[in-house]
Order: sequence, then structure tokens, then C-alpha cells
Amino acid sequence: MQTVTTEYAAAHLDELIDRVANGESIALSLDGRVVARLVRLEHEGEQEVPAAEVEEAFYGD
Repeated sequence: MQTVTTEYAAAHLDELIDRVANGESIALSLDGRVVARLVRLEHEGEQEVPAAEVEEAFYGD
């Protein structure tokens, strides 16, 4: 798994998404420590959730 900085990820997001879509996992580092990982989702039939439902789940009514 390759590790890239969050700065690099922001500048090259399209490339990283293509790599992840092809099965690669990429770790993101901030200030020298890994803080996140980009991985391909394996869920078939996953539905998009409307933004209003997401906001309600996080912030309530």
C-alpha cells in the first residue's frame, strides 16, 4: 500500500480514485502519520442517500 500526503491527495484526487477503483489501497498521511485510507467499496446494489437524510442523521431535525 502506498502512502501519500493529504496535500498530494488533494492535488491528484482523480488519479488516486482511478487507482483505488482498480483495487489499490492508498494511505493518507498528515504531519507524518497515517490518518486515513482510500479503499474500493465492494458493496453491490448500494444506493445513494439523499443529502437531506445524511444531514438529519448527523444534525437531527
